[in-house]
Amino acid sequence: MTEKNQVQSEFANEVSEYKINDNVIAKIAKKVLNNTDGVLALKGNILSSFADNFSDGENTAGITIDIDDAKNAVVNTKIIIEYGKKAQEVFASLDRNIKKEVNDLTGINVKAVKAEIVDILTKDEYREKKAKNENKKEEK
Repeated sequence: MTEKNQVQSEFANEVSEYKINDNVIAKIAKKVLNNTDGVLALKGNILSSFADNFSDGENTAGITIDIDDAKNAVVNTKIIIEYGKKAQEVFASLDRNIKKEVNDLTGINVKAVKAEIVDILTKDEYREKKAKNENKKEEK
């Protein structure tokens, strides 16, 4: 048996496949969130912010992904929305666009998007809070 035939027979039962890490789906969802009118920010926790210091710089705190064996996903988010925007319209846009973008880019079907609205702020209030948080980080 030649070396080529031996290698071919050794891998004859292998099936080609690819896997998509949950973080990839979270990044796609974050890009959609960033472009959704009425969403000011994701709300993450301290531990995930700390962990992101060791990642590639893309902070996806506030997004979790659950994928089953059939490649169906549930995207969970915690968001801050803009005061004056209708929550149901913001969510409908978010739901539709996350499902479409994740499926278009990965082939994974998003069964559900679950958004927990954790705060509502005007754009000015959001800018003030963001500036205060950045000043606190610089002081450390």
